[in-house]
Amino acid sequence: EIEFGQAAIDATGQRIEIDFADTSYVREIARARTFVMAHEVELLRAHGLALGGSLDNAIVVDEHRVLNRDGLRYRDEFAKHKAPVAIGDLYLIGHPILGGYHARKSGHALNNQLVRAVLADETAWEIATFPQRRNAPPAFALDWLQA
Repeated sequence: EIEFGQAAIDATGQRIEIDFADTSYVREIARARTFVMAHEVELLRAHGLALGGSLDNAIVVDEHRVLNRDGLRYRDEFAKHKAPVAIGDLYLIGHPILGGYHARKSGHALNNQLVRAVLADETAWEIATFPQRRNAPPAFALDWLQA
């Protein structure tokens, strides 16, 4: 869930729910771009950041609208962008996660705190193995070399 209090963002979907057992990451998530407020672009560049950013790989918004000529790739692209952010951050755990994740107004810092807290509490997780592929959850049962 996102909440920015900004008209161009708030006019779009603010919440997404994804079950990767029946949702294609490639079709439904991967093309979601990061976004930036137009007034922040020069400040970022002055600090050596976002130097490869363009209207092809990022969404730029002003107070009222999306400035990209082609608009959004998804109706809820702002919220969908948070999925790859969370996936990348949670990947730092070092193992695939068999579980759920719900976040509201999260970002890299909050996700990092979550990873550290989970890893610090050995009662919060366990390593699951599936000696018989047919007993594994669907996404884990795939032979990724053949898929």
